Amino acid sequence: MKETMEPGRVSVMMPAYNAEQFIAEALDSLLAQSYSNWELIVVDDGSADATGAIVTGYDDPRIRLITQPNRGEAAARNVALARMRGEFIAFLDADDLFLPHHLQATVGYLQSHPEHAAVYSDGYHMDEQGARLKSLSSRRRGPFEGDIFEQMVRASDVFGPPTCVLLRREPVVAAGLGFDEQIVIGPDWDFLTQCTEIMAFGYVDTQSCLYRVHRTNVTRRVDAQRRAGYLARCREKAIGLRRFASLPAETRVDVFYDLLVNLLPGQFEAQARIVSMPAFRALPVNQQARLYRLMARQGLLAASPNGRHRDVVRDWFERARELQPDDRRAGTLSVLYDISPTLCRRLLAVKQLFEPKQGLADPLADLR
Repeated sequence: MKETMEPGRVSVMMPAYNAEQFIAEALDSLLAQSYSNWELIVVDDGSADATGAIVTGYDDPRIRLITQPNRGEAAARNVALARMRGEFIAFLDADDLFLPHHLQATVGYLQSHPEHAAVYSDGYHMDEQGARLKSLSSRRRGPFEGDIFEQMVRASDVFGPPTCVLLRREPVVAAGLGFDEQIVIGPDWDFLTQCTEIMAFGYVDTQSCLYRVHRTNVTRRVDAQRRAGYLARCREKAIGLRRFASLPAETRVDVFYDLLVNLLPGQFEAQARIVSMPAFRALPVNQQARLYRLMARQGLLAASPNGRHRDVVRDWFERARELQPDDRRAGTLSVLYDISPTLCRRLLAVKQLFEPKQGLADPLADLR
């Protein structure tokens, strides 16, 4: 159903799953806004607790509750997106808070800056009890304004949580943007990256929202391997965006490095598919060679390859040497691997002991 677009109204989406502990605080923070022209779409995503009952206890016509079987955060956001009627889109998760001036500050900015289709602000992390911790900006790059597509493709630390973001809804609808329901970790990064491809962003230098850090944050509940898989999908989708090819080579190389070396080590089939992409072959030749060498190295260290995977590692060492004949490391590893894959692996394992640890640590560990 296509909804109307009411000028000045902010449509706030709130996915909620077993959120009874915090959702009343989130609702109260919206009711306390100095800007009153808003609607809230709460999507109860199959909660087994009192989430729905708490929402229905609020007697305010601006609050709408939609219930559905559990389908995940991204699906809940898409349901809310389809039911919106306002000119603007805001994000308030059931465990987070708006400070009283959030909507006034962000709506006011967009109303006075027609050249921007989106804006974001600063805020604070808070603990389970609501005590303020580090500012959002302390864990971000930037702030950035205008065309920030390259910065969003580089990494997800431009905004942090989407709670601080306000969008004009018209370009989102016109482009048919939505949330990828196959992504559990990072659906907001994927969605907002798509937004930055077509929208100019502004920044309001004010702390206007609170992001709650607690034991049940989805980023803490999902194990590192699954988290890497979801982030890899975000990376692949960014590579497929129309403007990716126009980004500086350094940025494109960084994206492929993160995808192939950090997120998919030893996943030979996925890596082989990615290096066959035209976007990979468009990278500088020396960087392609480096990535082949690193993939082979990481694949050898992740598990002792056998059969055809052993041949893949050999092919990648050879490919690195062919693309950059003067790379002595690729040449040495290729020769050593031909002599003895086991010896090559042991030597690389010893070398790795003296290198900085890599991997997907708890992204909120510094806020404990």
